[in-house]
Amino acid sequence: MASNEPKKRSIVATLVANMLTEREDDFTANVTYVASRSIEDLCNIAASGKSKFSASELLAAHNDLKATAKEELYSGSTVEFGLTNNSLGIDGSFIGPKAKFDPAKNNVTLRSTPIKEVKEDMKGISVIVGEVVEGLPTITKVTDIFTGEVNGKITPGNTLNGEGKRVKIAGTEGSTVGFFFVKEGDDTETAVPMTAVSRNDPSYFSFIIPSLADGKYYLEIASQYGNNRQTLLKEVRRNRFPYLLTVGNGGGSGEDDRPVIE
Repeated sequence: MASNEPKKRSIVATLVANMLTEREDDFTANVTYVASRSIEDLCNIAASGKSKFSASELLAAHNDLKATAKEELYSGSTVEFGLTNNSLGIDGSFIGPKAKFDPAKNNVTLRSTPIKEVKEDMKGISVIVGEVVEGLPTITKVTDIFTGEVNGKITPGNTLNGEGKRVKIAGTEGSTVGFFFVKEGDDTETAVPMTAVSRNDPSYFSFIIPSLADGKYYLEIASQYGNNRQTLLKEVRRNRFPYLLTVGNGGGSGEDDRPVIE
């Protein structure tokens, strides 16, 4: 007999010290992502399950709906698409009753909120809190200066700018610190020479991307920096940026520049 009970779901989170307060027992929870699904991935998963449509049929239907949704959205409608309700907004101030839209001060923005069904579903998701992660160097964003792409394709021989927390490279002589590209699949490492690092600050870094073969790579950072210029952490702490970064065609036959979280 079929059950009417909702499907049980759960996510895993780790605790990270809250740097915005002075309390030593104040933490924030970071979700541990297990995957990043593109629309093509979802179509393939659905087609291999109970869907009566093929992956290509699902993708074609999605693309048609997406084009219609964008046209309606850009024309001033509020649009329910996917898991969110979407509408356009305008940022920036307008001084005086006859003020006009000024691109230098005003921007059209996208406002998205979960649909009612998703709001209800989220109430039933259990959270499994794992271990406390303290003082890890954490990269939050990288930008390929040659293409301007964020958290996606990177260009060997050109500059990569990054942002994060505790991302300053520091360490005692002989310790394995620095930036490392780890190739997906075989975990081979390519270190970024410190001579290629042009900016090395607690919240920002820049370096020349080393020569990398086409493929997908994780960027990892290892450092003993601990928010204190004078004192190093006792051990090297290493952390992985969760997005896969793509060089060339990613080592495959097709173009796929979407970042993947694992």
